Amino acid sequence: MTTPVLEASGLRKEFPGNRVAVDDVSLTLPPGGSMGVVGESGSGKTTVARMLVGLETPTAGTVRIDGESLIRGRAVPRGRAERRRRARRIQLVFQDPYASLDPRQTIAAGLDELLRLHEPDRDQRRARAAQLLDQVGLDARTARSTPGAMSGGQRQRVAIARALVSRPKILVLDEAVSALDVSIQAQVLNLLADLRDELGIGYLFVTHDLAVVRQVTDELIVMHRGRVVERGLTDEVLTAPENPYTRELLAAVPRDGWRPVRLH
Repeated sequence: MTTPVLEASGLRKEFPGNRVAVDDVSLTLPPGGSMGVVGESGSGKTTVARMLVGLETPTAGTVRIDGESLIRGRAVPRGRAERRRRARRIQLVFQDPYASLDPRQTIAAGLDELLRLHEPDRDQRRARAAQLLDQVGLDARTARSTPGAMSGGQRQRVAIARALVSRPKILVLDEAVSALDVSIQAQVLNLLADLRDELGIGYLFVTHDLAVVRQVTDELIVMHRGRVVERGLTDEVLTAPENPYTRELLAAVPRDGWRPVRLH
């Protein structure tokens, strides 16, 4: 059998005050696979994402990439070499790319700063930067721009290019298209599908948007109050959900002809 590219087992996260944000969450992502993690705000899905990429330390549980544990004892290794090693395997794309981009720095300069961690040769860095921008559908003129001169869709493409610098095997996308309007959102989702075909990269989509997971994921887990309440193939879960909470999520999606009710 093929070793999963990402495997989490029994993840639990407790915060001060005995608040349990995540309780016994497990998931498996095959190489080149695409999985959705769905739930309302406060369901624990973002905390799961942060544990997978090492921004939060699990209270309990394991995280493995290519069969190798990323947790030693009860801690996530924090050394520079260990962080770089993890970055070569898994990267996180946030909802708001503007917050992670230096407004005074051109896109080319920002990419070069990241590439210096992996490539000492300047000419090779320039070639790699041009390749990355081309892969996400941006041109050389964009490279000379600063974030403030770009649209939201362009900034999100830059965020994806930055995440691809280290050639990771997995991208965790935390509400990565929810801030975009519908037409731009569709363009970015098509881009991600093309990159998956081209690079064989695996995706973990963390979102509340069922339309997004239906379009771009193969499998799905549904979270409620920190726990997984349903899992399975995306089409099967969204077509014939078994858990009452999943049915409530689907019932809350506006349908054709829906009109908002004015509250008095």
